[in-house]
Amino acid sequence: MAGLRKGPGMLLFFILIGGFVGAVLSRILRAATTGGPMSEFFIQELQPGLHPPLTLDLQLFTITFGFTFSINLLSVLGVILAIYLYKQA
Repeated sequence: MAGLRKGPGMLLFFILIGGFVGAVLSRILRAATTGGPMSEFFIQELQPGLHPPLTLDLQLFTITFGFTFSINLLSVLGVILAIYLYKQA
């Protein structure tokens, strides 16, 4: 990765890609396994967020705010690997 310009935007990009790859791997693992304690350890998700979404009705239009994160061990490992790769680049 010669010539990579490091900055906060590139770090955020690496973190998002690492989390995405980890989430995809957990979905693949969920589909490929029949269960068991080890696969459940990697697949179990924590979903913090704004539940239920906040709705602001202004009569002319309605705005809804909301977000949810799906965090599991594989997505955290993906983020850690992405930060490591960013620092090595």
